[in-house]
Amino acid sequence: MKKLKKILALAVALVMMFSLTACRITIDGENNSQKKKVTDGSIGLSVSTQNNPFFVSLVDGAEKAARDLGVELSVADAGDDVTKQVADIEDLIAKDISVLIVNPVDSDAVAGAVQSAIDQGIMVISVDRVVNGVTVDCEIASDNVAGAELATQYIVDTLGENIKVAELQGTSGASAAIDRGTGFHNVADAKLEVVASQVADFDRTKGMSVMENMLQANPDIQAVFAANDEMALGAVEAISGAGKDILVVGFDATDDALAAIRDGRMGATIAQQPELIGYTAVENAVNMIEGKEVPASIPVEVTLVTAENVDTYAAASAGSGEIVGNGSIGLSVSTQNNPFFVTLAEGAQKAADDLGVSLTIVDAGDDVTKQVADIEDLIAKDISVLIVNPVDSDAVAGAVQSAIDQGIKVISVDRVVNGVTVDCEIASDNVLGAELATQYIVDTLGEGTKVAELQGTSGASAAIDRGTGFHNIADAKLTVLASQVANFDRTEGMTVMENMLQANPDIQAVFAANDEMALGAVEAITGAGKDILVVGFDATDDAIAAIKEGRMAATIAQQPDLIGYTAVENAVKLINGESIPSSIPVEVTLITIENAE
Repeated sequence: MKKLKKILALAVALVMMFSLTACRITIDGENNSQKKKVTDGSIGLSVSTQNNPFFVSLVDGAEKAARDLGVELSVADAGDDVTKQVADIEDLIAKDISVLIVNPVDSDAVAGAVQSAIDQGIMVISVDRVVNGVTVDCEIASDNVAGAELATQYIVDTLGENIKVAELQGTSGASAAIDRGTGFHNVADAKLEVVASQVADFDRTKGMSVMENMLQANPDIQAVFAANDEMALGAVEAISGAGKDILVVGFDATDDALAAIRDGRMGATIAQQPELIGYTAVENAVNMIEGKEVPASIPVEVTLVTAENVDTYAAASAGSGEIVGNGSIGLSVSTQNNPFFVTLAEGAQKAADDLGVSLTIVDAGDDVTKQVADIEDLIAKDISVLIVNPVDSDAVAGAVQSAIDQGIKVISVDRVVNGVTVDCEIASDNVLGAELATQYIVDTLGEGTKVAELQGTSGASAAIDRGTGFHNIADAKLTVLASQVANFDRTEGMTVMENMLQANPDIQAVFAANDEMALGAVEAITGAGKDILVVGFDATDDAIAAIKEGRMAATIAQQPDLIGYTAVENAVKLINGESIPSSIPVEVTLITIENAE
């Protein structure tokens, strides 16, 4: 098993530049990164401070990615001085970098320098903290509000409501400080008595000093929320020096904080993954340099760490857990009688070939009973990771849960598995895509237009979400004359459309929940000699050709090959004991004759 992990880790390192796990995916043939000036292919990282273990780990992750991917990375430490950070960014710009990765000291104060980089054609990724007032290419950050809410609710659950609590705030102006303060007050203002709240600049020494002053003014403090572990550990020192017993909760899950929790000196912390944040930032900087598009944001989950789970968390973050199975991956795809899923499977196979892992692909043929049997067969093959594209998001839940119960990791692609918590969901924003498509009908033909809907397979999450998006717009702005299921199938799309036209000859537009049904509708419309605007979803080659020829008006673009590639890529990370995001969003874009080339 250890030998397998090493082989897989080497394979991942050699091909990581093809990774798609991080920043903006806009699928419309209009590549934002191709508009940018790619200079010498080097990357600059401006970090707020390395006088903090969290950011040391972040930089370590970034440097490891740079070594693995063979790219030049220049790291500048601002030392928590925003004036120096502005100068650092100017210096990095002068080095003719292609991508700037920035972890702001102050989210407002660095905006001008970051905008200057963008104006000069440099792509920008923000990490851990946002840059206010500037549109960067990608934001990689934890959900700081949710994390602080978890931490504060832990205080409530442990000591009860209305206890006296103090807050140690982070650096003024830093988005992480603002968000964590917001999360704290979301809970504390309703359930606790906040007797003190002061800035300690994310610093351990300042945390101790501020805590000493707080205790002198408020000797009856019962709990402390600190917006990072460094301040929390400083507070612990002050509390220990005062001979008091006060519950302290921090944020970051640094090694020192975990040790303090084990020793009973701290109550809890919120876990992030700074090394993964740094690695992911460089990984996706390389993607942008290569002209690949990446998601606009990458959420990084947070977790409450207490004495009950500190050892489990530490082991998981170190990747020390044994991997269930033989290191192979199974992909259960709903159907390959659809170009979208053929392309998805091809992307998955390419990733498996690149990464040197075993991938077994099974085609359910749009039969949920067969898919359940397929999943059971994959489980019997002792796979380590199951990638599933459900025929029906409800009906496969039992089989998927069975895989999870046997220790198999699960990634869902394109469609979710209802009622089951999988390790990662990789899917497009189907609701938004259908809203874009339906609004296009409104913009083209006007409100009140008579429209028909071709629905996807009943129970499939993509069908449900695309239907929701359609009706979000259509019910308010259009006249929906007909809405029928055509099971994502071209032949059924044609048949259903023929029937609709017989019953409603005055249909003016059609929204089809995928391109196969849309193309079937086009055939029926052509056969009837009518001129009806048709909009689909998926941007298959046939649909793009139909748009260019004027037979279809528009479609919604996804990247099925990249969805498949990303799924296998992240399956390998799970096998290697690495953490991955719980969801990887894939943005969608409207394709019309104007941008179909």
